[in-house]
Amino acid sequence: MTPLERKFRDRTPGSEALFRQARAFLPGGLTRSTLHVEPYPLALASGSGATVADVDGNAYIDLVNNYTALVHGNAHPETLAAIGEQFALGTALASPHASQIRLAELIVERIPSIELVRFTNSGSEATTLAVRITRRATSRRKLVMFEGGYHGTGIPLADADQDVVTVPYNDEAAAREAISDQVAAVFAEPFLGAGGVIPGDRGFLASVQERCREVGALFVLDEIQSLRNTVGGAQTELGLRPDVTLLGKVIGGGLPVGAVGGRRDLLALTDATRARALAHSGTTNGYLGAMAAGVVTLELLTEDAIGLLRTRAARLAASIESSGAAGGLPVTVTRAGSIMNVHFSAHAPRTYREAVGMDTPLRRGLYLGLLNHGVYTTPRGMINLSTVLSDVQLERVEGAYGRVLADIAGRTDVVTTEITDDVR
Repeated sequence: MTPLERKFRDRTPGSEALFRQARAFLPGGLTRSTLHVEPYPLALASGSGATVADVDGNAYIDLVNNYTALVHGNAHPETLAAIGEQFALGTALASPHASQIRLAELIVERIPSIELVRFTNSGSEATTLAVRITRRATSRRKLVMFEGGYHGTGIPLADADQDVVTVPYNDEAAAREAISDQVAAVFAEPFLGAGGVIPGDRGFLASVQERCREVGALFVLDEIQSLRNTVGGAQTELGLRPDVTLLGKVIGGGLPVGAVGGRRDLLALTDATRARALAHSGTTNGYLGAMAAGVVTLELLTEDAIGLLRTRAARLAASIESSGAAGGLPVTVTRAGSIMNVHFSAHAPRTYREAVGMDTPLRRGLYLGLLNHGVYTTPRGMINLSTVLSDVQLERVEGAYGRVLADIAGRTDVVTTEITDDVR
């Protein structure tokens, strides 16, 4: 057992006990694969603003934000107020509701390619619905996606499937070859999120979209993570106009949500007033709490708020790379807006395979070390910021990365920042 792990265990006996208890009732002690980590996951008890606290009472600056969903941090007062007002009137009503219309209206106003919206309960459900829509619209079965891409755990994109072709991200030639007149749709992200926050090369996604147009395939852009980075989504920055857009995370303000948006003729395939309409139901589709929270979240996610997130993210990325260099470690930070990923390499990965090859024991050391210094981040090195993170907290995060990178490099002589237990 390493000293880092020993210190982590000494600080978090409650997390270990809770995990042991969970294993008796939940497979592997979890109901979410993403949270699996050795020796056991940190068990959080509460969150407020830019901080979270574990069951042992340790406080952490939150750089996870429920994997980019909480762009305004934990328990945002305006979000809680909107949820509370709605819940006082009913948690679920089997009817259309004004909050669903308002959130759909906000989405259509923000994203030029979206004319109609259909809500689901998760990004995975949104992907599944998009597959059904694109296959019905084209009368084709085959789908193309990219290595390291993540579009949830819905069938068929989550498992091996004979109708799904996977090609390397940022490989324009391979993508154009794979996208034939047998393909119903191509599913792509503006950057590989779970695959290492790897941005698309300039022109790569435009080429993919163009190839889709040439062969009559539909272009589906997954903006479930990237919507937080631009008011109109990454597609507006990249000059794209996808046929279908997948949404989730921030549009629910931290509550379960997903959505499919896109061309009117495509979304109209789910219109129940039409003959042979695609059936799409769900007891909590358009969940009222998520609708209320999503409206507040998008209204607060202004150009100014996004600009501040980008500025702070660029600052943190540069600071981490500088700390790595000072410690003699090859450290690169890939970044898309306010979402980043730390890689132990002298160069930034362009593909998922490159990113996987950079996974070393140093990454686990960084993760545990940061927890020991009061910074909650992800085991894979992904970071994302919230609008409520203060300058003082950002300085503490920078200091923690500097300290931990120096420690795991064995270079205590380069540490210049004092780390305190105060994460406020």
